[in-house]
Amino acid sequence: MIFMPSMCFSAKSDSTLLSRIWNYHRNYTRSVKGLEQNIYLCYSFTTERRNPTLFLVPTMYVIAKGDRRYIGESYCKIKFRDTNDYDLNRQVVAGTIPRQRTAMPAIFQSITPNFYEETIYKGSMLSPFHKSNKSFYRYSIDYAEGNLAIVRFKPRNINTQLISGQAIVDNATGRLQSVQFEGEFDMIRFKVSTLMNMEDQQTPLPARCTTEATFRFLGNRISSHCTAVYNCPTTLPDTLKEEADRKLMAELRPIPLSTEDQDIYHVFDEQRMKELAAEHKDTTKQSKDWDWVKEVGWDIIGDNLVNGHRTGSGPFSMRVSPLLNPFYLGYSQSDGLSYKLDVGVQYTWNAYRYLTLNAQLGYNFKQRQFYFNLPLRMNYNPKRNGYAEIRYANGNRISNGSLAEDFHKKMDHKVDMPQFNDRYLQVVNNIGVFDWLEVMTGVVYHRRTSTDEKLMREAGMEHSFTSFAPLLTLRITPWHKGPTLTANYERSIKNFLNSNLDYERWEFDASYKRHLHSLRILNLRAGAGFYTARNSNYFVDFEKFRANNLPQGWEDDWTGHFQLLNSRWYNESNYYIRGNASYDSPMMLISHLPIFGRYIETERIYLSALSIEHTRPYFELGYGFSNRYLSAAAFTSFLNTKIERVGFKITLQLFSRW
Repeated sequence: MIFMPSMCFSAKSDSTLLSRIWNYHRNYTRSVKGLEQNIYLCYSFTTERRNPTLFLVPTMYVIAKGDRRYIGESYCKIKFRDTNDYDLNRQVVAGTIPRQRTAMPAIFQSITPNFYEETIYKGSMLSPFHKSNKSFYRYSIDYAEGNLAIVRFKPRNINTQLISGQAIVDNATGRLQSVQFEGEFDMIRFKVSTLMNMEDQQTPLPARCTTEATFRFLGNRISSHCTAVYNCPTTLPDTLKEEADRKLMAELRPIPLSTEDQDIYHVFDEQRMKELAAEHKDTTKQSKDWDWVKEVGWDIIGDNLVNGHRTGSGPFSMRVSPLLNPFYLGYSQSDGLSYKLDVGVQYTWNAYRYLTLNAQLGYNFKQRQFYFNLPLRMNYNPKRNGYAEIRYANGNRISNGSLAEDFHKKMDHKVDMPQFNDRYLQVVNNIGVFDWLEVMTGVVYHRRTSTDEKLMREAGMEHSFTSFAPLLTLRITPWHKGPTLTANYERSIKNFLNSNLDYERWEFDASYKRHLHSLRILNLRAGAGFYTARNSNYFVDFEKFRANNLPQGWEDDWTGHFQLLNSRWYNESNYYIRGNASYDSPMMLISHLPIFGRYIETERIYLSALSIEHTRPYFELGYGFSNRYLSAAAFTSFLNTKIERVGFKITLQLFSRW
């Protein structure tokens, strides 16, 4: 198609066309919620350069050790909740990737671009065709015959959340007919060509989308090509799932394979025939079995080291995070280096009854302590968030100022008091009484034991402190998009199950997360807690105000924690009043710089304040950023207006979306 740009146009007509584009989704399209379509995917990978570091990349284990070219095909049923929120069920698969595994899944996130929303893909890539993002882009427009226009766009500042390209637009309505754009995100450089659905004016979905992507990492270079064809005519039974059938795929395929893809299949078939011929000549069954064990066995071991896995049989399912998972490796100046692992197990009776165990395991190298959190939950009413749960866990290793003072007096300051381990068992039941109110009731049993019982006995002091307390928690959400309010009450019962601590504690908490335009997020949190009764100054232990020594990702709410606060402050006061706030934006400070901008995905500013007993007001101010490699932040703490400490925190972000 050849366009003859007009030689004369006005700024007024340009702004009018852009307004039509921004308003098209609201004026013409309908929701895709509940829509089902058949979709065909064809993808190929070519290894241009590789080295042993490719084994460390999740989902790339096969490509790192096998052939240099692979092809895969899937015929799927896609069901939409939203344009960028859908379930993709593979019904028929074919290809040369061993055991039909998925490689480099990041490219499959680009099969359904949504140009009319704020983000083209879920949570990333600011769309130039949404009004709230207009300040991030520059536009130029050429008008052509046939009531069409070519809209070119490029970012005002180079940033990983922005794209450049052009679109062919219907000048009368602002409807996008085709879009070509390129960008870079999560270590993948991509070019996308999209042809919109021209048969149905009310759908914002594409008819076809082709993505060319290049992945570079430590000298490795992998190129890929993925084509998605929507609204395919053949509908398969829902019972058909991941059927590996190349002949059936040839019948379902809506477009012919390219010459390059046919060549990959041809080379694979020739190689397979040679392998079968070699196996036929080798009549030693033991040798065949041993070769299979070596190949498949080492493949499984290597694959599980860097990839998370899900498996299931009937009502039972299990997921395990990768054993070598950089995303769960973290470092902070106060807590040192730490690592954690997630394991999930589920047993399902029906849609309303299922049992889950979502275990978190971790190790803090500075403290040389193993952490575990084992919540066994029986869900019996998902609609009302009804569940019964038994949780066994250990808390952070703690000390206590009052106990330390007594210890030093008796030991004449000769040695430091040993710290205490805290293990607890919690049994609760939770149910949503109304849409805006959840009630949790239960009991919690804490046992705190000294890391050096002999030394505590030598000082003539208790080496073990236990408490048994019924609890009541109310969780209130009075407005649909408003803050969540929580009230917690605990009352210990002394001498029950050897309990030697007696207390009554109240805590109140309010949290609010507001998603603003263009990937901006405002996080607010406020809380207070106090004791109305205590028989001892030892081990004040609040539920909502405590340290966390395991790594937390960017979205695991750094906002709600103090990063530089001395750990002993958490349990040396009868009360606390706290406030935490943070603001996220894809472009705030250093992202505007020419060199750094292309590597920064999100920036964040932190502000926290605390008031506790026997100290001046405490403040923390911080700045952080997140990119494809890591999340990092620097913090400064103040007592009144004087600087107390300066520190930083890092968690690896590498391949977190893979």
